[in-house]
Amino acid sequence: MAVNFAQPRVFRNQQNTQLSYELPHRVHTAKVYPLPAPNGSTVILYGNENGVKIIWRGGRPFKAAQDTATASSKVNGSKDAIISLDSDEDEAAPPPFEDKPEFEDDEAEIDPSKPFPDVLQTLDLHFGTDVLHIGLLPGSILKADSTSWRGIDALKQKIVFTAACADNLVRLVTLPLTPPSPASKNRDEFRSNFTMANAGNGKWGETVVVLSGHQKISDGVSMTVNMEGQFALTKANQKSTAETQIIVASHSKEMTGLLLLWRIPISPSPSIEQPFQSIYMPSPAVRISFNPSLSEQHSSYLLVADTVGTCRIYNYKLVVNQSDDPDSLVAEQGTWLLSLYTGFKNTRSDPQSSQRGPHLGCERKTIVDADWVDGGGAIIALLNDGEWGVWDMDGVGPGAKKGFLGTQSIKGGSISEFNLTGWIEGAMKSSSKSSGPPAASSSKFVPMTPGTRKTTDLFSNKAQPAGPIRGSISVFEVKSQSPNLPSEESVLFWLGESFTLIPSLSKYWSSNPRKGQTNTNIFNSVPGSRPIKLESVDLLGERCSGIEQYPKLPGMPNSRTEFQTEIIILGEHRFTILSGGKYTPQSRDTQSVNRLALVPRNENTDLVVAGNGDLDVVDIDRALAMMESGSDIRSSALSFGSKAKW
Repeated sequence: MAVNFAQPRVFRNQQNTQLSYELPHRVHTAKVYPLPAPNGSTVILYGNENGVKIIWRGGRPFKAAQDTATASSKVNGSKDAIISLDSDEDEAAPPPFEDKPEFEDDEAEIDPSKPFPDVLQTLDLHFGTDVLHIGLLPGSILKADSTSWRGIDALKQKIVFTAACADNLVRLVTLPLTPPSPASKNRDEFRSNFTMANAGNGKWGETVVVLSGHQKISDGVSMTVNMEGQFALTKANQKSTAETQIIVASHSKEMTGLLLLWRIPISPSPSIEQPFQSIYMPSPAVRISFNPSLSEQHSSYLLVADTVGTCRIYNYKLVVNQSDDPDSLVAEQGTWLLSLYTGFKNTRSDPQSSQRGPHLGCERKTIVDADWVDGGGAIIALLNDGEWGVWDMDGVGPGAKKGFLGTQSIKGGSISEFNLTGWIEGAMKSSSKSSGPPAASSSKFVPMTPGTRKTTDLFSNKAQPAGPIRGSISVFEVKSQSPNLPSEESVLFWLGESFTLIPSLSKYWSSNPRKGQTNTNIFNSVPGSRPIKLESVDLLGERCSGIEQYPKLPGMPNSRTEFQTEIIILGEHRFTILSGGKYTPQSRDTQSVNRLALVPRNENTDLVVAGNGDLDVVDIDRALAMMESGSDIRSSALSFGSKAKW
């Protein structure tokens, strides 16, 4: 049984198929949970103007509700009837509702006329404020099955996320990964008091922890897990416990840039938490992200990309300036390990570069977004002029030497050169568009006075883009079908109005091994090694708000495409799911037409062709021989339209 959710609009072209879901409210961000639900559904979370909406898409459907009322009820006058003489005041309170959803054994078959899975269930978590950003735990941590990560087994049955809200608060939410049953959403208590279903009341099994400390709206959040017990050390009793903790980081534009970190137990209770680290940065950040590595040394690394073209790595575990006095007001601080700098702007080609001032030509390129790749061994950055590059810190690239963040811990290092670079096709064209009127051309022959020159210059200057260029990077790890082959990473870029996909970063890197090489080999035919520009992405006039990737659902029709993931492109009041290839469902009439072949009318001949209507070399030679022998096509034993013999 599918929930009452709007059916998507389907757009098809030669490259991809797009499913556009229209939403009833304004959306700001969207994430796909790394783990599927127990019934196999894909879990999509998106922040809107009232809170967070969770969507369970695909998977095994709910079992049909059985009519138990008839079986339990008795006919009037039956011998088993019991008359209660107790007053209503003595009646005991009904037991709390316990949700036990049941699912079918198999997934529902996909209708050929609608080749996409239905939305099974939805859940609205009402916060009473806008949710602008959502942070999730890295998929590598949630999927870890080694003995050293046994402490997070409780998280694998839950949805754990952080929400940066418009009321300057960050909320850590945990709730069951299993979708709520239809009976759970139709409870009588919700009909009498609809506010009981709001987030924080625990009616959905959720727990909400409020993380305070910001005086302005958070611009981004990130999460990781701390497996060591040293951070449970309290100065009051000097006792250490081995309790696993969730580490949450958030950044805002307070002062010159503020970074806050909280630590919460893995099984939290509703509370209000204060940050244990507060760091003022030299410039505001545009993106923060914890290292997805399972190494205890690297999992504490926090990538901080700022607005002046610098990526810094912060280690919150390497504490400095920690006072021995438990009553000291000096908060503990982590350590900045490394700074990565972008190249300098080209003032002639960059429309956003400053044309005045003493620092002309000394400004670095602006970072639009940055993220970890290769399991946390390298960093990929997207710049505002369409260039992207990879800093290979651990030497994970083909032919690379040992990285400078390998086994040795460093402090205070810096680097500026990319180990791998590329360009986003069409990004410069979209970023240089002008929404103003065409520039007026001044005459070269008519003399101009100082007064007329000022008037002409006022209307002849080219219009500059309003505000910074928006964009993002989505990195998704694709498991290999063979257990002997390593997994691959699919990288999706969004910059302005351009979307570019690299199906396999490792294959692209192998095809471009030289430093500074910006163009791919046009003769390279390895699947997944060439960038793919997404064509005809239609958001129906809305601007893009974000991108996301998730694995392809099982049971979907296969099509010949290099896309290894499904892609979500978020608009303002809709989101579009994009899959590679064009799938056209075949009706029975189409299938029967495909079985028509060139066959003889004489049943004794041995000219038999395959059921797909194709002739092999032998059949073509026979047909040509019969035509050369003088047989007329109209009177020949060969004809079109007969069904092939099997």
